[in-house]
Amino acid sequence: MLLDDSRFPLVFLRAHEELGSSIDEQQERNSQLESLLDKQTPFVLIADHSTHDHDDETPEERKAKALFFKRIKDRIRKYCLGLIVIEGHSPANTAARIAAAAASKALGFSVQFAADEESAAAKGMVLLEKHAA
Repeated sequence: MLLDDSRFPLVFLRAHEELGSSIDEQQERNSQLESLLDKQTPFVLIADHSTHDHDDETPEERKAKALFFKRIKDRIRKYCLGLIVIEGHSPANTAARIAAAAASKALGFSVQFAADEESAAAKGMVLLEKHAA
């Protein structure tokens, strides 16, 4: 997964072409996310990666990810206004929606679903406008 902030404050989590990711890629992604939070400016995350992207994670990788998000939890709650998941051609299954609800509660921001990147960006702009009002 790669962070693309070229349309900031809309920040895209792009699928990586290769299956799995190395520890270096995970550390780079974490560093990018911390840099994003260091801007101290509200933003919206838009994910276009598959709900199965994390199926091959080891327990150690999941633990490291959980510890990372625990460490940045307060800042991500303050600056991330929401996560919008692009469903693509097939709607997210029930398990994915339950996981999204749990993530929403744990991280303190809404998780929404959109059919494509255009509608995801529109939903993101609505979140940003509501916050600015």
